[in-house]
Amino acid sequence: MSYQVRNQGAGNAVASTTRFYLSRDTTFSTDDVLLGSDAVNSIAAGGVSAETASIVIANSIAAGNYHLLFRTDADSKVAESNENNNVVSRAITINTADLIIQNATAATTASVGSAIALSYQVRNQGAGNAVASTTRFYLSRDTTFSTDDVLLGSDAVNSIAAGAVSSETASIVIANSIAGGNYHLLFRTDADSTVAESNENNNVVSRAITINGPRPDLIIQNISAPSIVDPGNIFTLNYQVANLGNASAGNHRTKIYLSRDTTLSNDDILLASDPNYFYPVLNAGTYSSESYLWSISRDINFGNYHLLLQADGNSEISESNETNNVTAKAITIAAPDLIVQNPSAPTSANIGTTISLSYQLRNQGNGNAGFHFTNFYLSQDQTLSNDDVYLGFDSISSLAPSAVASRSTSLTIRSNTVPGNYYLLYRADGDGTIRESNENNNVAARAITITAPDLVIQNATSASSAAIGTTLQVNYQLKNQGNGTAGGSKTSFYLSRDTAFGDDDIYLGIETEANASLTPGSVISRSTSITFNSTLNPGKYYVILKADGAGSVAESNESNNGFYVDTPITLNPANGGGFNSTTGYGLVNAAAAVAKALNQSTFADVPDLGGNDWGADAIKAPEVWAKGYTGQGVIVAVVDSGVDYTHPDLSANMWRNSREIAGNGIDDDGNGFIDDIYGWNFFDNNNTPLDEGGHGTHVAGTIAAVRNTFGVTGIAYNAKIMALKALGGSQGANSGNSVGNSIRYAADNGARVINLSLGGSNPSPDTLSAIQYAISKGAIVVSASGNESESAPGYPARYADQFGIAVGAVNYNRTLTNFSNRAGTTPMAYVTAPGAYSNLDIGIYSTLPGAKYGLMPGTSMAAPHVAGVVALMLSARNNLTDAQARQILTSTAANGGTLPSANLSTLSNTGSSNTTLSGLTSSYTRASLVEISNWTTIPREQSNTRDLANLSRTFAYYQDSRDYQSVLSSQEVDIDEESINKRRRNTPKTVRIS
Repeated sequence: MSYQVRNQGAGNAVASTTRFYLSRDTTFSTDDVLLGSDAVNSIAAGGVSAETASIVIANSIAAGNYHLLFRTDADSKVAESNENNNVVSRAITINTADLIIQNATAATTASVGSAIALSYQVRNQGAGNAVASTTRFYLSRDTTFSTDDVLLGSDAVNSIAAGAVSSETASIVIANSIAGGNYHLLFRTDADSTVAESNENNNVVSRAITINGPRPDLIIQNISAPSIVDPGNIFTLNYQVANLGNASAGNHRTKIYLSRDTTLSNDDILLASDPNYFYPVLNAGTYSSESYLWSISRDINFGNYHLLLQADGNSEISESNETNNVTAKAITIAAPDLIVQNPSAPTSANIGTTISLSYQLRNQGNGNAGFHFTNFYLSQDQTLSNDDVYLGFDSISSLAPSAVASRSTSLTIRSNTVPGNYYLLYRADGDGTIRESNENNNVAARAITITAPDLVIQNATSASSAAIGTTLQVNYQLKNQGNGTAGGSKTSFYLSRDTAFGDDDIYLGIETEANASLTPGSVISRSTSITFNSTLNPGKYYVILKADGAGSVAESNESNNGFYVDTPITLNPANGGGFNSTTGYGLVNAAAAVAKALNQSTFADVPDLGGNDWGADAIKAPEVWAKGYTGQGVIVAVVDSGVDYTHPDLSANMWRNSREIAGNGIDDDGNGFIDDIYGWNFFDNNNTPLDEGGHGTHVAGTIAAVRNTFGVTGIAYNAKIMALKALGGSQGANSGNSVGNSIRYAADNGARVINLSLGGSNPSPDTLSAIQYAISKGAIVVSASGNESESAPGYPARYADQFGIAVGAVNYNRTLTNFSNRAGTTPMAYVTAPGAYSNLDIGIYSTLPGAKYGLMPGTSMAAPHVAGVVALMLSARNNLTDAQARQILTSTAANGGTLPSANLSTLSNTGSSNTTLSGLTSSYTRASLVEISNWTTIPREQSNTRDLANLSRTFAYYQDSRDYQSVLSSQEVDIDEESINKRRRNTPKTVRIS
């Protein structure tokens, strides 16, 4: 339909609905028949909307003359000036179809079980079109359809226009259950009454038909199959299905059974059903030859059987003789029987070695053995049991009946095998994949004695002292105290702080040439030179030797390879101590530094805290705490990415501007900053110096995290942290002079220590000027040296040749990390502090935003250790100057040297520099965040890579050249050495922040 809706009023019409009705008159009333509706959009005053719609005349509508009513705004959604002009009518005549059957043809006779073809026409003699319908065919004793007539089939008929004819064909089957006799075949159009017709009583036409009663008689003949078959193997089965009756046979199946006799019974095994039906018929007196590939299930028991083939296996055919459908064929289900004979193997073998053996595999059964394995075991006796040790296998493709296969293979005796007398067991069909007539004769045994070497170090000697960068001659003896010959091995060498070999010991190297083989009880003397590289720290060590350092020899005892030289070695600084180009003045020593600030002797050692506090242990902070110096009264400014001052491990130690009233919008203290309660955000120029990326919060925790029962403990755990945000955005860049302005703010507002865990490759005059200003105000600046593995620090750490302290990073072994920038050839106040657990970039554990904790590696993590030490020094002597702090820290560091001499009471600022610093940027590559859930504290003596490998953690890495707030990847992993090494390999090398 199509129509228009016109708004002839003065106002706009909202969206409305037009509904369509069938009525006997032109006036709408509630008894009119709703046919459908159409949604109409809003229409402006004077506007017209052209519409189209489609409706369906239901089958229930009687034929006749009607009016089709178009009723606009049928739901009264539009307020109209005239509500009585909404209906328009159009006259319409409703027609109906009338289907009849004509020209129906069918066979006049048929046999039960046979198919017959039908043809007929469906004519629509009505005035209306007919939708699709179904014709059904029935067998009846009369010409009238009734519900007890037998349904034979159906035919789908497409829609038929008024006056049109549809020619149809169909095929039906006379069921075997139909009794012979005279019938009528009824053709019934629109059998499901889907078409509304003007006459529903003229749909049936009949044709007379006689059903013949003779029956077919099906048998199986001429069966051909192998007399012996292997379970699971495919064989060819040939046979014929013959019809001995006097009537054709319709569709049927042949079924095949396995039986212990020639009679079909319920306990016989159905093997398969012939996949084919016979189409259209198997005529009387004919046969069909069949050939198929079959197999006997591997689950069938071995022995003598009969194949039973049953014609008409589903009893679909009514036959004159139902007792002759089964024919038998004798068949034997074969079985292999595998045994091992003539086994040969060495009478003795070392653990960890490979031996050669040979044997024969015989199939003494009457069936073929398919692909299988021979398995080999080490046993305390000649009987295979679950506690025997599996050694390996040998694969065999197949073995025919009575065949013998001569085999040879090699096996490895496991390294953890306890030496002693054993039996080598050969098990035919080791995985039990072959079904055999005898499953109890598969195992053969051969006696073998398992021996093992046991390498130990004895009589090791060396000099008692050496200098870093020199070599040391170590003499020792290697003895094999086991009962097996040891192949060539190499001895490795380590430096240790104690006499026990552990994963935290410093690896020095391994012999380049292997020792000769050692027979049981033999001893050889060796002499090896080892070199102490320049990254080592001076001090007292033990030289530890480890026999078979490469682990190439399997031994009866792998725990006695380590041996230490009785006399400890004193490792002296290169060139007699003082400053060197690698580690500067060496590892900072809080106990010695604070004691010297007080003009006292170095404080006595106290027990290490261990676990996550290993960094504090390394710089001897607990020794200072024991004397009562904990950073009290000292403000430490963290110029960084901000600080999460709500963190439960930091909030109590955050500096608060007592002269400022929070939230009043007034610069109460007149320092030029409004509501600067915790510090200032110089990157965004606001009073919220919160940390988004985590770097600054991590630094703050190392300096002054509260000492409590959870989390971490800061080096100066009673100091106060001033939060100054100078970094943020992409790549952690500074905003204008945000770093310099942060330093000036810190100096002006009482900070005595300023930590700069940031840096760049270029100087900046503003940052240098700010550092000089801070020193003039009594502050001490600590800067991270950078993580580019460069030969000298980046900026601003490089200013430590005159101002402040530069800090490099060492690992748990107190060795300079491979990423840390070195001290350089120009003497400066360069010291080292913990910055990573190991060179694998496992970082320092500290606070993270959101009440979290995690690991970060880098000189960024080393600098706050030193900033904390300076705070401890100031809590002991609050009038220390920059020059005094520099002299104390360098003179008490591990290398034992000093800066040029300065008197504690007279040292002062050493002047300014004309060098410049510009373009300061930061990227957090080295300080990649590793956020940890389910953290477990590990005692120091147990804290090594293997222990870390047992901790399940969640990693999120912040990579170089990316927004340090963007998480590149997040995955839950188990930390093992392989994944750590993989991460190390994937770490970018360009680093611009400490």
